[in-house]
Amino acid sequence: MKVDFKKIFPALTAFIAFILTLCCLFAGTQKNLLDGADLLTLYTPEGSSASTANQFYSVHIMSYCHGSLEKAEPGSSGGARNVTGCSDRKLLFAFDPTEAWHDGVSHGPNLEWPRVISDDFHAFRLTTRSMAVMYIIGVGAVGSALVAKMVSLIAPRRQQGLFEFGFLVLGSLSLSVASIVATVVAFEFVDLINAHGDGSNVSAKYGDKFLGMTWASAGLLLVGSIASFINVFVRGMQPEPAPAPKDEEEGD
Repeated sequence: MKVDFKKIFPALTAFIAFILTLCCLFAGTQKNLLDGADLLTLYTPEGSSASTANQFYSVHIMSYCHGSLEKAEPGSSGGARNVTGCSDRKLLFAFDPTEAWHDGVSHGPNLEWPRVISDDFHAFRLTTRSMAVMYIIGVGAVGSALVAKMVSLIAPRRQQGLFEFGFLVLGSLSLSVASIVATVVAFEFVDLINAHGDGSNVSAKYGDKFLGMTWASAGLLLVGSIASFINVFVRGMQPEPAPAPKDEEEGD
């Protein structure tokens, strides 16, 4: 059976994007499950007398993880992270510092926690939840495109590629919007936290691994959508070649 690579190329890009998007969604939902692929990491002041204080909180799409930092070696930029636990997974998750920290830790005099940072996270609750919704829509659309492709391979019918194309476009738009929001949060929101935390030893850093995965997924879906458009509206509209005439058998 001859396989037309041009016809299955959109499905290949969709499959890779589907895996990458699932990694973005489920990163940090369990300990040691892609806990390094976070949207941003919040670093708390060192030297707190509270024994329950964590030195960092990595914020993900559906959860957050916390832990301590290993002592940095001379000449290195920072110590390695030691994740001690992660929160429960929630579809519409929004990081809340007042829930992540104990009252004695988040408002203790030794921590010098600026209340304005908690207000910053509260202000971005709707934004982060909307971003999670767009990721969920994107995963569902890409998964539907893969199912539509499997059905077309098992029972091919005319114009079945329209379903694949429609789901790919929906997935591409959803993940592109989610990636844009994630980028804004990663850069603008992190800068806001660093500005408000200046003088209190509270800092934040965006997750470059997460941004790389989400934009790779969005880019793959864009390429797949263009390829699917060509298959449906360019190649699909071309008339099928006429069958070659058979030589008439000579009579005896």
